[in-house]
Amino acid sequence: MDWTTTVALILSVLQPARCFNIDPVAWKSLSNRAAGFGYQVVQRQSDLLVSAPLAQYSENGRGEIYRCTNDNCQNIKVAVPDYAVNMSLGLTMTSDPKTQNTMACGPTIPKDCRSITMYNGVCFEIDRSNTIGQPMPSSLQECRTVADIAFLLDGSGSVDAEDFQTMKTFVKNLVRSFLSSDTQFSISQFSSSPDIHYYFNNFFSNGQWEQNIDGIYQLGGSTFTAKAIQYVVNNVFVPQRGSRQNVKKILIVITDGASNDRGQLQNAAASAESKKIVRFAIGVGNAFQVTGARRELDTIASSPSTKHVFQVENFNALEIIRQTLQDSIFSIEGSQTSGESLKMEMSQEGFSATYVPGGIQMAIVGANEWRGGYMQYTRTGTKVNSYEPTSMKTDSYLGYSIAAAQTREGLLTVVGAPRYEHRGIAIAAYRERTSQVIDPYPWQHQTGEYFGAEVCAMDLNSDGNADLILISAPMYKEPDREGRVYVCTITGLSVGCHFDDPLVLRGDESDKARFGSSLAVLPDLNTDGLSELAVGAPLENDGQGSIYIFHGEGGGRISSAFSQRIAASEVQSGLRFFGMSISQMSFDRSGDRLPDLAVGSKGTVVLLRSRPIVLVETAVSFSPTLIPTQNQNCSTPLDGLAKICFTMTRFSAVDTARANINFTFTLDANRKPPNNRAYISGKQREETRTVTADLRGQTCSTVKFFIEACPEDALNELSNEVRFTFDGLPSSENLRPSLAQQAQTTTFHPIGFEINCGMDEKCVDKLKVDFNFTNSLEVKVGIDELLNVTVSMENSGENSYNSLVTLTYPPGLSYRKFTALQGRIECRSLDSEDGLVAGKTQCTVDRPIFKNNAKAFFVVAYGIETDSQLDGRIYITTNASSGNKEHDPKGELYKKKGIDVKYSIFVTIDSSLSYNNFTFGMNDLQKPVKQPIKVTNDIRALNFTVVIRVPVKLGDKDIWANLSSLEIPDCPKQNRDEKPVVRDFVAQIQKTKVVDCSVATCRVFKCSRFMERLDTKTYTISANISSGWIQQIGLESAKFLLTSTASLEYDRNQYIFFSIGSNNNPPVRKIETEVEVYPEPDFTKEIVGGSLGGLAFLALLTAGLYKAGFFKSKYQNMINEGADGGADPGIDGDAPE
Repeated sequence: MDWTTTVALILSVLQPARCFNIDPVAWKSLSNRAAGFGYQVVQRQSDLLVSAPLAQYSENGRGEIYRCTNDNCQNIKVAVPDYAVNMSLGLTMTSDPKTQNTMACGPTIPKDCRSITMYNGVCFEIDRSNTIGQPMPSSLQECRTVADIAFLLDGSGSVDAEDFQTMKTFVKNLVRSFLSSDTQFSISQFSSSPDIHYYFNNFFSNGQWEQNIDGIYQLGGSTFTAKAIQYVVNNVFVPQRGSRQNVKKILIVITDGASNDRGQLQNAAASAESKKIVRFAIGVGNAFQVTGARRELDTIASSPSTKHVFQVENFNALEIIRQTLQDSIFSIEGSQTSGESLKMEMSQEGFSATYVPGGIQMAIVGANEWRGGYMQYTRTGTKVNSYEPTSMKTDSYLGYSIAAAQTREGLLTVVGAPRYEHRGIAIAAYRERTSQVIDPYPWQHQTGEYFGAEVCAMDLNSDGNADLILISAPMYKEPDREGRVYVCTITGLSVGCHFDDPLVLRGDESDKARFGSSLAVLPDLNTDGLSELAVGAPLENDGQGSIYIFHGEGGGRISSAFSQRIAASEVQSGLRFFGMSISQMSFDRSGDRLPDLAVGSKGTVVLLRSRPIVLVETAVSFSPTLIPTQNQNCSTPLDGLAKICFTMTRFSAVDTARANINFTFTLDANRKPPNNRAYISGKQREETRTVTADLRGQTCSTVKFFIEACPEDALNELSNEVRFTFDGLPSSENLRPSLAQQAQTTTFHPIGFEINCGMDEKCVDKLKVDFNFTNSLEVKVGIDELLNVTVSMENSGENSYNSLVTLTYPPGLSYRKFTALQGRIECRSLDSEDGLVAGKTQCTVDRPIFKNNAKAFFVVAYGIETDSQLDGRIYITTNASSGNKEHDPKGELYKKKGIDVKYSIFVTIDSSLSYNNFTFGMNDLQKPVKQPIKVTNDIRALNFTVVIRVPVKLGDKDIWANLSSLEIPDCPKQNRDEKPVVRDFVAQIQKTKVVDCSVATCRVFKCSRFMERLDTKTYTISANISSGWIQQIGLESAKFLLTSTASLEYDRNQYIFFSIGSNNNPPVRKIETEVEVYPEPDFTKEIVGGSLGGLAFLALLTAGLYKAGFFKSKYQNMINEGADGGADPGIDGDAPE
């Protein structure tokens, strides 16, 4: 593969580094033409190990490891086992800082298993003397056993002898195609009865299997297919006959016609299916053109029939389908076409690796359909553990990167999965049992960013415990740059990345950078006692590459701004992909007692030296020391002399260092011209010079100046400024020193006026300073925005000149403002820059003269950030000083006071109202109750307990049907129930309709849990509520609220609950179930009343109808009509003739 293409692919997901005092010019450069040289580099105390994983040194050999001195590189001969074909040795290299042993891995070993090509890997440990250990693992996974294959041949009379011979040839050819695999065979024949010729355990017994097949004679007779299948299932596929467990079982049935026992085919096929026997049916001849016969083949074969039924016109056509049948059987072997998922076939052990106590963890990035994971081995190669989370999605690449983080609670393994949902996640696993998913979604995510491409554990203070986890996303795209690194903190065994507002490391603007492709923790380079981080960006500057240095900071943090960017063009011309690898260990290779940095690029590894750190301090002395104020001649300026001295001291272990100090001296710098009271020549008040300083002592320069005669302001001192720049000079080894970051390059050096202190010329002030925390008993981080410190100062002695109050305050507080209550106050402040040194506020009081019996009051406000990390108790100090040479010993110049710190928390508990109802008087009813209680932690991670109190007994009646069934998962019940405080519960419940812990005995559950910020957890009260407690209340119809409560317990010495009120107590949440009771229905009155009412209505209806004549008959009407109009012929009975 082309090197550029390979590197571009690999750099799609790589590793990082950083520091301000790295000499950007290559001290040593080691080049080699071996393909991939420089892809990985490990620095050891006496040499370097450099990998060339793409070097093809033979037809089956790929990947070389080189041992490099300061001058040349020699190939280390690794005894690669025969199976390690084209392994790409050195694609992964990791080192053990304790032993300086190195693990070199080659994860691309192909193994042809016919249906698939497996890709595995192997690692070798190289000790300090370059002795190569045994391969790990000791052997590769074998190809999966193909199957136990049984042939069932139709030997009935309908098959010609020639066709039967063709059938046997077909079987022999098919067997030959499987001989290279561990496949077993059996041959049976059927007609009227089945006949087993060879079982699995004797097919190859005499070594003449082909002659054995040729010797099989045809039976003749009828075709009883179902009977034969059942016989083979029961007598061939059994352990006694060599059938094996956990391998594919295959039955191939060849027949030329419909069976005589087709009614039994379904049962025979079901019997085979119960043993998981995959069945292929081959129908030969025209008989299977008939629908019924074709249906027989479908019944015999496994589902789907389209893949397991073959139909040919004659026996000579069998050879045509042999390849198709062979491929179908191979697909069962383990490829994805059969629906069976891949397991370790593509594992690529050693794609990444890390040392852990007692052994090594090797990533298996391709395991389980590229879900990934890792294996843990002892130093001797014994596998002891594996981590293969089933919850991981396919194609996640878990194990693309891996890092071990030792914490006070135990060992965390952090593993990157950059292809998870095409964006990436990381997982922090503890003892392969519990794990935490580190997922930037939904706050920070981008498709294709490759989050988790590199992970790194960083021990900032070298105490043996990791403080930070760095996770890179080298393909994260921003409008002006590419790649970022997330900084995550470790609390206990939890990794917190705060993705809603993360700390992110970035490089310079660059469309293509892959910033974060490499990560490396460096030793303390700037002598502040904290480790540094190096980050590689190998595609910057059109593929030339760069590395970045980031400094560790106090308080377990790292600076988000890089201190140095080292571009490949500064290091050496012609470098490509500089920063693709950075050694995880740094030693002194140049002999200057300073750590050196090894960085890999395409074909070249360079060694960069770290520069020695020196501190330069400025001191200025004046002659005269004070400006005279009794000058009688106001027309003549006063002469002065300033001696400006620079002292260089070493921070690094070096003997020599030199630098040019380019300084500018400015007189009366706080005043704008032309109001300055001193000058050097004319009206110029600045002088610029250069001096050379070294470690041997002070270097001084003298400047003459003039002071304006009789200035109007003879009280306020002249504040004179010295600014300098540092230009390190090369030593005999061509190494230039760097100036310590804490050096003050701008300093002020005052010269004051003579002070008139009376006859004794001594002004003795008596200062008293005091302070208090205004309206604050404690610091509430996350609640209070300001900590106000009210300072008082008084002088009960003689005049005090240039009086000053200096306050110190801890890192984590930031100066906001001051408010003068009495007196002339001016304040300036410098917050802690490194998280280690306290901040300092200086306030002048009634400058220039704080007079006798004067008092001053002012308030200094310090900001408290919501994420401030403070001690449990912080201290503020105040120190009073002045320009007076003497102070009254009875004065009070210093005060120190402390205040407790608590961190705000906010936990919400939510639940919904549930409902049940019962009929009054029915005391043996019960109904299920499920009450979910959702707990959300909103502000910060902490351990706390949710205390849930559930009413369980009212009087002597149980509220729940079976108290033992009342449970809240993850919440142990307490040993003793709590008794109610109200004895006359009936009266109170009748009044309030509430059944809670004031009237009922309550069971207490405590749910203790550590929860991250924004985590949620749901607890559920689950049991059957009884109706037996209701009747004693005496209300036949009512709605009761069965009220449980949930409250919080936490360390109140460390935390305070965030609330709008002043008490900061967490609320007690009610969990309510509405229980409605109905009286039992009685329908007697309704029935009697309804019956009587019906009868009354019927009587009234009858009377009305009678009165209306409804009941008069038609016969009576005819009689009445006859009386009026003559006889009716029908009445006389004589019919007309």
